Amino acid sequence: MLIVSVLSFVLFGLCGVFHYSIMRSAHVRLMQSALPRSVKLLVCLYTAGIAHIAEAGLYAIAFKVGQRLGVGGFSSENTMTPMDTVYFSLVNFTSLGLGDIYPTGHLRLLAGVETLNGFLLITCSASFIYLLMAAEMEKK
Repeated sequence: MLIVSVLSFVLFGLCGVFHYSIMRSAHVRLMQSALPRSVKLLVCLYTAGIAHIAEAGLYAIAFKVGQRLGVGGFSSENTMTPMDTVYFSLVNFTSLGLGDIYPTGHLRLLAGVETLNGFLLITCSASFIYLLMAAEMEKK
């Protein structure tokens, strides 16, 4: 349980700092850019999406590490492939939670932390996009 707790704590902070750095950098650059509003919006959306996929990927790696350390696994009808782990992580990160694959053992804690982290970071992305669009509308 200690291993998963430490892993959860580290990933929660790491993803938060990573996300803020990426979104802040994009926001600053887009505000200074002469691109049309629609292009700025697309760049911001894609930046947020790529950041979220990368963050879910970090959690997928953590799930694999947890499995290797024997602190939990997954309940699935088939053998879990790396793609299945990434799929689970993305579904979990977005709070969609389809339930076709679910963690067992102490990896359940990591899954819960990932969902909370994903919810917070997706909300942060929405805030950054809103700030960019509000600033663009003021330029009008």
